[in-house]
Amino acid sequence: MSMTEEAPLSPDARVSMRSVLLTAATKWEAGPLAKGLGLIPACADRWQGTVGGRAVTLLKTGMGAQKTTAALDASIVAGDYQLLLSAGLCGAMQHDVRPGDIVADPHEVELELVIPMRETAKALKLPFHFGRILHTNIVLGPAAKRKLGVEHRAAACDMETQAIRRWAHGTPLAVIGVRAVLDGLDDELPADAPEGEDAAALARFALSRPALLPGLMRLGWRTGRAMTSLTRLIKAYL
Repeated sequence: MSMTEEAPLSPDARVSMRSVLLTAATKWEAGPLAKGLGLIPACADRWQGTVGGRAVTLLKTGMGAQKTTAALDASIVAGDYQLLLSAGLCGAMQHDVRPGDIVADPHEVELELVIPMRETAKALKLPFHFGRILHTNIVLGPAAKRKLGVEHRAAACDMETQAIRRWAHGTPLAVIGVRAVLDGLDDELPADAPEGEDAAALARFALSRPALLPGLMRLGWRTGRAMTSLTRLIKAYL
């Protein structure tokens, strides 16, 4: 078996959690995770299954802190899980963090959960960084990413991980942000997003911004590659 395949770690090196919750904001993040991990639909925006002998639930929360917290409050009991992975995409805030890399933010999580993630990425030859994932409510441009990355010593930014950590505060649930980088430090993303996740909404969004179409196509390609890498990492980690 080659080092690039999803070879499991030895039993003493793997995470010991028995029940795991994954969250992802959008269809484009949750869909590849569900497919790659072999999870099946349980109800709207929720998938379940077993990975590595562990019960795994995946919840699609919607984008941003408010939607994420509401989705967790509506359908999740923190005590039912031992580990929560805030999974999906992020933006780079440092020069050496590049599109397709994996960033993990294990703030205040025991090393026994953290070290296997690093070793899994190494075994899969995936570029991997430990660092802070900064919360943002808006899509940041290059100048803002560069400035805030320095000020907050952050490796990357997203819109959900800190809200998830606040939601789990005061419970025994361990939270790790684990994200694949979509946009590099100097990349500019559209400031807004499609109103929906269906094909018609995406088509309307693209047609209303014809000058952005090549960039949107490139983002779609990057999203697919980034989520493939992240799914491989999570599958092998579990």
